[in-house]
Amino acid sequence: MEKLVSAIDHISECQGKIFSVLLLVVTLQVCYEVLRRYFFGSPTIWGLELTEFLCAIMYIMGGAYASVTDAHIKVDVFSSLWSPKTRALIDVFVTDVVFFLFCGVLVWQSAVWAWEAIASGITTGSMWDPPVWPARGILFLGSVTLFLQGFAKFVRDIQVALGKRSVT
Repeated sequence: MEKLVSAIDHISECQGKIFSVLLLVVTLQVCYEVLRRYFFGSPTIWGLELTEFLCAIMYIMGGAYASVTDAHIKVDVFSSLWSPKTRALIDVFVTDVVFFLFCGVLVWQSAVWAWEAIASGITTGSMWDPPVWPARGILFLGSVTLFLQGFAKFVRDIQVALGKRSVT
C-alpha cells in the first residue's frame, strides 16, 4: 500500500510542477494581449478566452499538488489543539467522507460533461469558437488525480489513527 501511496504522491507532484509552467505562459499571453490592445489598438479575438482556459487548467491540475504539499488553506482553530491521532480520526470519519462525496460527484459529472462535449462537438460560441472538450477533459483528469490524492491522504490518516505511522 505504501508503494501505491508514494506513486500517487509522485504523480501529483510531477503534475503540479508540469502545469505550473502555465503560469509563465498565461503571463506572457496576457502581456501580449495588453500590448496588442493598448499599444497597437488591435486586440485578438482569442486572448481573453485563452487566458480563461489556461488559468482554469492551471487551477484544476494544481489541486492534487496543493493536497500533496499541504498548500491549501485550512481553518484549524480546533484541530490545532488535538493530537495527531485525534485529528486523523476526525479526518477519516468526517473530512475524508465529505471529500470523497464531493470529489466522486466531481469525477462522475466531469466525465459526463467531457463525453458530452466530445460526442456533440460543443464549442464556446464566441468569435474564436474553440471546442470545449479539451478543457472539460482536463477537468475530468484533474478530478481523478485529486480523488487519487485524497485516497492517499485517507490511507495515511488511517495509518496515523491506528498508530502505524507518525505525523511528519
